[in-house]
Amino acid sequence: MKSAILLFLDQPLPVLSQLAPGESPDPLAVALVRDTLRNLADLEADVFVFLTPDEDKDKAREVLGKGAFKLANALGRNLQTQQRNAFRLVFARGYERAILLANAMPDLPGHAVQSALESLGWKCCCLGPVPSGLDGAPDGLYAMGFDFEGYTTDALDMVDQERPNVFGRLETLLLFYERKVKVLAPYSPVASLDDAPALATRCKDTRFSLLPSVRLATERAGL
Repeated sequence: MKSAILLFLDQPLPVLSQLAPGESPDPLAVALVRDTLRNLADLEADVFVFLTPDEDKDKAREVLGKGAFKLANALGRNLQTQQRNAFRLVFARGYERAILLANAMPDLPGHAVQSALESLGWKCCCLGPVPSGLDGAPDGLYAMGFDFEGYTTDALDMVDQERPNVFGRLETLLLFYERKVKVLAPYSPVASLDDAPALATRCKDTRFSLLPSVRLATERAGL
């Protein structure tokens, strides 16, 4: 089956969107996204990186470097609309399954993403929960995947991602629509450069500690 991976360059980690004119992006932010793209490069899927509607593709390519990923400008008045349209775009291009991922996940094993993609069959979907910092209960999302037949725009139209418990509300909606929901292993993407110490700590003494982004995070955290 033809598969697509969708990443939004500035979600949740801002890379280019909050820069002042002439300002360069933070090296750690760039390294986190680059390592995530390298992590996905060997999967059996095409990777689409979505930019803000007015972002310059040449500038983004210069920042992100070489790679087989495709660049596209997102369409829509807000993030939810843009994500909905991103799914529509790849399905219109003949992709049979697609998964939307957070943009800074350098230490998420590639096989976990491949397994999630392969789980997307007839009216199946998958959700990757982000554990809450308070009690470990799922709250946000780092992954959302659908097959072509099971995709419903209501998943992005009716669930406000700015409100708490996105995971629980979205899972409830999808079950109501009689979708088979596979819940992926919990994972915490880097949503802010303030998360660098947590990334450095969990990657210590693992193969991920050699990644440029993790080495930068370790230096900044003073570990």
